[in-house]
Amino acid sequence: MTRRLSLLLLALSLVACGDDDALPDTGSPDGGVDAGVDAGPVERIEDLPVNREFTDSALSAPVEAVRDERGMWHIYAATLTDAIRVQGTLQARDRIGQMDFIRRVATGRLAQFAGSFDPSLLQDDIDARFEGHVRNAQAIFDVLSAEERELLEAYSAGVNEHIHALQSGEEVLPVGIDRVIRPASLTDWTPIDTLAIARFQAASLSYDGGDDVNNSEALARWEEYFTAASPAPIARLEGAFHDLFPFQPARRVYNRDGFPNVGTDTGTRARPRPRGPASDHVHAPLASVDAARAQLDRLEARYQRIFGDETRGSNSWVVSGEHTASGDPILNNDPHLSLTSPPLFWQAHVDTKRAGGEINAAGQMIAGTPVSLLGFNEDLAWGLTTSGYDVTDVYLEQITVVDDGPDTVLFEGAQVPIETITEVIQLDLGGTMEVEFEVVPHHGTIIPGSRVETPEGVTALSLAWTGNEPSNEPAAFLELYRSSTAEDARDAFRRFQVGGQTLLVGTREGDIYYTSSVTIPIRPADALTYDPETYEGNSPCFILDGTGPHEWARNPDGSIASVDFRTIPHDLNPARGFIATANADPVGVTDDGNPMNDEAFLGCNFDKGHRLARITERLEELVARGDITPEDMMELQADAQSPYGRFTTPAIVAELDRALEERDTPGTHPDLTAAVMEAGAAMDAVADARDRLMAWSFDTPAGVEDPSTEEIADSIATTIFNLTYSHLMALTFDDEFDWHADGAFDGTVRRTSRAATTMHLMVTEPDRLQSYDAETGESVLWDDISTEVVETRGDRMLRAVVRGLASVGTLLGADVEQWRWGRLHTLRMNAVVPVAVVTGSDPISIPPPGDDMYPDGFPRHGDRDVVDASNFSPFALTGFMYGSGPQQRLVATLTDMGPEAFNAFPGGNSEDPESPFQSNQVDDYIHNRAPAVPFTEAEVLAAAAEHYRFAP
Repeated sequence: MTRRLSLLLLALSLVACGDDDALPDTGSPDGGVDAGVDAGPVERIEDLPVNREFTDSALSAPVEAVRDERGMWHIYAATLTDAIRVQGTLQARDRIGQMDFIRRVATGRLAQFAGSFDPSLLQDDIDARFEGHVRNAQAIFDVLSAEERELLEAYSAGVNEHIHALQSGEEVLPVGIDRVIRPASLTDWTPIDTLAIARFQAASLSYDGGDDVNNSEALARWEEYFTAASPAPIARLEGAFHDLFPFQPARRVYNRDGFPNVGTDTGTRARPRPRGPASDHVHAPLASVDAARAQLDRLEARYQRIFGDETRGSNSWVVSGEHTASGDPILNNDPHLSLTSPPLFWQAHVDTKRAGGEINAAGQMIAGTPVSLLGFNEDLAWGLTTSGYDVTDVYLEQITVVDDGPDTVLFEGAQVPIETITEVIQLDLGGTMEVEFEVVPHHGTIIPGSRVETPEGVTALSLAWTGNEPSNEPAAFLELYRSSTAEDARDAFRRFQVGGQTLLVGTREGDIYYTSSVTIPIRPADALTYDPETYEGNSPCFILDGTGPHEWARNPDGSIASVDFRTIPHDLNPARGFIATANADPVGVTDDGNPMNDEAFLGCNFDKGHRLARITERLEELVARGDITPEDMMELQADAQSPYGRFTTPAIVAELDRALEERDTPGTHPDLTAAVMEAGAAMDAVADARDRLMAWSFDTPAGVEDPSTEEIADSIATTIFNLTYSHLMALTFDDEFDWHADGAFDGTVRRTSRAATTMHLMVTEPDRLQSYDAETGESVLWDDISTEVVETRGDRMLRAVVRGLASVGTLLGADVEQWRWGRLHTLRMNAVVPVAVVTGSDPISIPPPGDDMYPDGFPRHGDRDVVDASNFSPFALTGFMYGSGPQQRLVATLTDMGPEAFNAFPGGNSEDPESPFQSNQVDDYIHNRAPAVPFTEAEVLAAAAEHYRFAP
């Protein structure tokens, strides 16, 4: 990826720059900040000194825009259309480089600048056209109301005001960005650009066809390698596929106890739906599966490039006023996406109520879009978390090749012609390239490369996603702007159909509420017969039969029929006094390891549950104590207790105790004899590590910035544990991942982070696993099947500690007192538009490479699956820098006097490195402080830093 972007940026510089010596002096697009704003005794926004005045004849009345000291814009307008138009201009002034880059990725328009320099960029565009976000955006635009179209047009016009000012020379691009983008290369913004970006983000959070393909590929390999006919100990793993690729969670904690409005008051988690007759699951040709996996891997890489690593999760919880010090509900939300510079989100506050309108709302919106996905108004605060519902299926198609017409697929006993879509890609040196995609009308696009010829005939894999049909998510958030009650929020969010989000709400009236109203396809009974113990039957979590038995239900108008809204998990004012969501299974459909046998099928791939379990644990403690404050909520948002450390360390310590006994009295524990002998003198370091782990509080401080003695001890223990854990994962599972039937190790079954759940269960509840051996009380997965001896848990853990200590020594030196976790676990907010390869420096990343104080990034607390998300691979041995985490840390209290909100933002509202608002919020963010957000006119006046006036 770095090479490709380097070539892209070099190409852009060659195409766009011309004479480098003639580059303009960019100055700062934030103009009058240095002059400051002396608010003095003023009482009205209009009385503030004006730093910049703009004329826009399309406005119906003057618009006042005030930037506060945090960099957030507060826009006061007579109409929402006026406000959104000005918002478009202000967002473009702050973020046009980021906006243009994201829209090119989303719409497939990179090759028109640099495709001849790097052909892989053309592949990027082809992949974007396969996804079809522009096609979907056009379909969405066609069904919007006149008001919604007007607002999108107003936003686009506002963006274009700034683009045209750049092209006329009236404005200039920020330093660094101006070496990559030239104003002449900026095309006018359109509503289709905005909707394509929105659909691109929705896909990143719900387009899970890759899971279906990967599950099918892994199961096919497993059934090939681990059979009853295989030699022991390989045969012992025949039924253990779902141990290593589990559906069940690590922690059995859910948003609520069972489905709402179904069965008893405690839900249906204990009332599984009877299975139908089981048949063998679909066996797709591995050549087809491998091609599909390569294609879907590239799509996942596109999502990660913009929206963050595979975890892309969130935390959100809301506490009833019955348990708060103020008597008002408190809502919290921190969505976990890519931490970049500038941030993915942009902050704004829109107020038309002051002029007699109906909107007064503040929050954060994706750059390139005009509505706040996360925020609050005078009466209601809302947050989002990704739901994990399964809204994508992959189908195995049976194709008939037709000589004199389009090929067909077999469907419900008939031959249905395959349709084609032609996409035209502009090339950088002139000309165009046409790309065709095959489409199965009743499913979706055939995955490129998946068409193969087998002895049984020609097959291919098609992909169905709910997001390939038009829906109207913008309306959901526009209605949230106007909402004041839980019922209003419920009705508004019913407009949200694509993107897999769960909404949490706290209201001024005192209600707390959560819902998911996304379209969850209703699958037929035959698609839900899979048995995880026998592998018989079919499941939407794997590839399905495309000839007709596994179709989504449809409404009379042809639209996708969804699981009944009344059944989709939701809650209003639950008795326990709070609602928490964190991407985990919402109602326990995976509790028994089989998500196919419940009242409704929701999905297979939910979060492991560690974050939700910790949040729930702390909220239960706080509710029992009472008088909860916003500061309590901020402390919980900053919680960095290691879940793997908490539950795995006692087992490691116990095994190290046995190993030290074996050292002192050889033969005491024969299963450890070989490992102890190989460790040799390193056993003294093992003893020290045992003592440090025993004393560990499981907190994970960085330990490098004026730490206390306790923090230093915890930091060193965190380092030892995490390197040990990575080696333990590899020692335990790499034999299964790499095993091949002929005895070779070829890595065809890829490592999966789901194995961290397996490890948790092996340590805490091994009897929940198919690989459980009642005689030993352990899972047989501890054994290394590539050796002739039988390894035990103690052997694996001792060797992991020895290797972990050696790895830490290599990374941080021999002095154990310098093994501070923050020297390894760091955060750099990398530039969205990576300008370093063109400019020779990187002024945009935060901190910039080579920074005097933080050359390797900001030292950070946390590790895997902590509340304050800071994930890295459970198999990581060297790279512990993370790049995804909270996009905000919102804490909002709904009082009788209006909202009191606090927020930490990972960066600043501007992408300009010369702006005081480019990185001004970083210090609060990395130190887990959440300053107050100005909202009332008096608060905005007190915090004013700039004042722009837009006049008709």
